[in-house]
Amino acid sequence: MTLKVGIIGCGRMANTIEDEQIARRAQGPYRSGLVLPYCHAGGYAVVEETEMVAACDIVEEKRKAFQERWNVPRGYADHRELIDVEKPDILSITTRPEQHAEAMIYGAEHGVKGMYAEKPLCCSLLEADAINEAFERNGVFLEFGPMRRNWAIYRQAHDIGHSGELGAVRSVIGFAGNSIGGHFLDTLLYLLGDPEPVSIRGTLGELHHDEGDSANMRFVRDTAILSAFVEFDNGTTLHAAATGASREYELVCEAGIIRIQNDGESLYVRKGEEQDRAYDPIEVESVTPWSGTERKVRELVESIKTGVPGVSNLRATMLGTEIGFGIYESHLQGGVAVHPPVPNRERWVSSW
Repeated sequence: MTLKVGIIGCGRMANTIEDEQIARRAQGPYRSGLVLPYCHAGGYAVVEETEMVAACDIVEEKRKAFQERWNVPRGYADHRELIDVEKPDILSITTRPEQHAEAMIYGAEHGVKGMYAEKPLCCSLLEADAINEAFERNGVFLEFGPMRRNWAIYRQAHDIGHSGELGAVRSVIGFAGNSIGGHFLDTLLYLLGDPEPVSIRGTLGELHHDEGDSANMRFVRDTAILSAFVEFDNGTTLHAAATGASREYELVCEAGIIRIQNDGESLYVRKGEEQDRAYDPIEVESVTPWSGTERKVRELVESIKTGVPGVSNLRATMLGTEIGFGIYESHLQGGVAVHPPVPNRERWVSSW
C-alpha cells in the first residue's frame, strides 16, 4: 500500500535545510547525531510506502522549485484545496507556526490519517487543545517535528535508562533551551519516558511582547529558559538551567548517570558504587546513527497501518506544549508553581 503525501509549506524544513547540512559537511565533520536526509521531502523520497502527490505554498516560485526538485506533480496555493482534491493520507505541515492549527484541524476533519508537523506545534494552548480534540475525534496520528526522539544515541540513552540496569529513573537535566520552540522540552520528556506533569516552575529571559501588548498575553518570539523545575506524577523531575552548555543532556538514575554528548554524537555512562558513593564509567554498545527524518516517516506509516502511536506521538506533544506554556505562566507569576491544566490558555507565543 502506497500512502499519498501532501506537503504544506515548501520552504526550509520541507526542502532547503538539506542544502544547509550538505554545505556544512563540505567544510568539515559535523559532530552530532544528525544523519541525512533531514528535510521532510528527503524522508518521503526514501520511504517506499509513501508518494508525494502534491505541494502547497502561497509563494508560487517556491512551490514550483520544490515540485521540480522532488518530482511532485501538482501544486496548490490553498491547503484546503489540496486536501479536498488530492485526499492525501499524510500531510507534512512545515509552514510558520501561526498557520499550523488551521491546516492540521482541517486535515484531521477531512480524511487525513497522519501528519508530520514541524515544531513548534502552534502558538497557544487553545490551539493545542483544538488540534488534540480534532486528532482524537478523527483517529489521526501525529509525528512531531523535534528530532532527538528519533536519533540513535537518544534512543539508546532512553533504553538504558529505562532498562533497570542503573536503577529507577530519577530526573533529567538540560543545560540550555527555549520554552515553546519544541526541541528542548521534547527531548527531556522523552528521556524521562513522558510522565504526566503535576507542577511546573520556571523563569525566562527577556520577553518579546507584541506591539501594544500590556497584559502579557502576546509574544512575537520565544525566549530562553533561565531555570525550570517540573515535577511528575511518578516522582521524577525535570531540571533546566541556562548554563550555555547546549546540545547536552543528563539522565539521572537511582544508580547511574547517562550523559548525551555533542547532541547525540556519543554516550558517557557511569554506574554508581554503593560503598564509595562514586560513579565509574561503564562500556556501552556502539550504535550506528540513522536519519531521524526517515525514521519519523517510517514510524508514521507504521502507525497508520497498525493503529499504534509512534514515539513522537500526540500525547507526548501535548505534554511538552503544556509544560512550555506553563513555564511562561510561572515566570509571569514570579516563578511560583503552576499546576496543569495551565491557565490563560489563550496566551499566544510565536517561537520564530
